[in-house]
Amino acid sequence: MQLIIPKKNFQVYPSKIRVVPSDRISKKLFNLTIADIQDWIEQQKTMKFIELAHHRKFGKIFSPLKLTVDEESFTISEPIDLYDLALASVCISEQLAGNTITTPNIIYRGLTGKVNKGSEAMPSKDQLNDIFTSVNKLMHLQIDYDLTDYCQVTGCNNGKSYRLISTLLPCHYVKATTVNGKDSSVIYFDNESPLYLSAKIKNNQLLSYDNSLYDVPHMQNTRTIIKVKFYVLNRIIEITLHKQMVPILTFHDIFDKCDLENEPRFVKLRIREIIVTFFEYLKTRGIINSFEITKKGNAFYSIKFTYSKPRK
Repeated sequence: MQLIIPKKNFQVYPSKIRVVPSDRISKKLFNLTIADIQDWIEQQKTMKFIELAHHRKFGKIFSPLKLTVDEESFTISEPIDLYDLALASVCISEQLAGNTITTPNIIYRGLTGKVNKGSEAMPSKDQLNDIFTSVNKLMHLQIDYDLTDYCQVTGCNNGKSYRLISTLLPCHYVKATTVNGKDSSVIYFDNESPLYLSAKIKNNQLLSYDNSLYDVPHMQNTRTIIKVKFYVLNRIIEITLHKQMVPILTFHDIFDKCDLENEPRFVKLRIREIIVTFFEYLKTRGIINSFEITKKGNAFYSIKFTYSKPRK
């Protein structure tokens, strides 16, 4: 949907902090096949989403969850994946920074960590296409997510009922505006994302870190590389925040979550090289102290790393 409003200048200060929803719904929703999503929508099913599988007192805790499209003319032809979650997190971060709008260029610089580089970092035609495709999916896919039982059992929201009915990215396109003095088409945020609201109500299951950690020197930023960096960094941040988690990432898990498991051997080899380069960069930024690659037999298996515990 495109709305045309009188020309108006928006002043935007892009967020330097990335905020990422890290609750179970965000992790599961962006890891489904297109067949799963299409069947879910077409059959108008309400799923019993497992919030907690092993609650010490109540066992499994479910939340009714329905996925629909907000316009009959919109057709979902590909899944929502980690790239889409990364883009949603950029938009959530912009809103939390007080921005009511964003632009494809700002989103690109958020995805790649180049927030301060302005006109020096501009998306290519393919990168712009990826951004618009993702925004269109997120602004049309709607969830009906009832967290009432979860809140009552866990005490979140003071035990009161809580239900989210919203598109994953509530927004619309606006034409004929200027942003920071330059003519630009913009994306106007209508409301907060249910992805953010869900993670927030669950005792703030949100990750927050310096967005420039994605700006690895001399590294391309294809859709695949953006997904890989996003997944790897979030796993590392989660591990450093939870002392019970083992500081190991397996290549199988990374390939699986980033939809690379069925790629040819040479592609996986290139991705492993990119992951190692990313780890080396994160070491220079002080996120990790050291790392090593482990093997099982002759096959590369995982990356083990060490880190310093955050100061209290």
